[in-house]
Amino acid sequence: MKTPYSQLRRQMLSILGLGALTGGMGGAGSAWAQAAAAGKKPAAAGPGGANWRFLINEAVGGDTNSFVLTNRYRPAADFITAQLKGRPIVVEPMVDIKRFMAVAQGASKPEFVFGKSVNQLAKLVRDNGYQPVVRRADPYKAAFIVAKDSPIKTLTDAADAKVIMPDEFAATSAVALAELRRQKLGQIRVTHVRFQEEVAQFVKSGMGQIGVVNPTIAKKWVEDGGRVVAETQPVVNWSILAGPGLAADMVQQLRDALMAANPESAAVMASMGVKAWAKAERKDYLDLLDYTRE
Repeated sequence: MKTPYSQLRRQMLSILGLGALTGGMGGAGSAWAQAAAAGKKPAAAGPGGANWRFLINEAVGGDTNSFVLTNRYRPAADFITAQLKGRPIVVEPMVDIKRFMAVAQGASKPEFVFGKSVNQLAKLVRDNGYQPVVRRADPYKAAFIVAKDSPIKTLTDAADAKVIMPDEFAATSAVALAELRRQKLGQIRVTHVRFQEEVAQFVKSGMGQIGVVNPTIAKKWVEDGGRVVAETQPVVNWSILAGPGLAADMVQQLRDALMAANPESAAVMASMGVKAWAKAERKDYLDLLDYTRE
């Protein structure tokens, strides 16, 4: 009697150690998918059991392709494992900020986090026991942009203007609202759009009199003839955090390794779009939340 094809296939997969893939992409299957995306064999679990996790959020304006993001942060994950002589790391990119926060705040917290929405990272430090490791050395400042011929010269001229901001969970919006409050312009009309590029388009088309964007968009805006009328206060920038369960000496060891001037750490910075790291202090994040009142 012939063996049915489906049964034969299951037997072959079992022999090859790939049986977990027949049950969907959860658990070991998702680890296999991430490793396949990076063109590597799936990492075996390290000493003590499960792999470590590296949760990534590039904020709303970043890439949305999980394969691209997994590949981008694979060098950083491998660097961390090598420096700490730890477990293999599974990279978990999360595009949606709310989902990113839900996972980071969940019962099973990742060992490492990298994010660009620094106001959200600050909440993880203040409320959930995450340990600051390093931050981008340059501070973050959002810019208020207007059209070249706009009558608005300063923020105080914008009291009755329609202000366009990106996603309400973005750090750009949080610090912009903080600056408007500081300037006693808390009653200003605000409209949120999803992407930073949309903000510039709204202002260019006249659908908003003033817009709030990140430094990259602001630079291009000025190069194209627009104006920046104000900036927010400088705050802590993109950061790597360690989970609550990571030992303090391991956090220090990782910080020293990332800040060391060597080809390995330079390659990690380049892959993450960072020019230089600086030591991240808990106070940096508390100061940011004091500014934004979050």
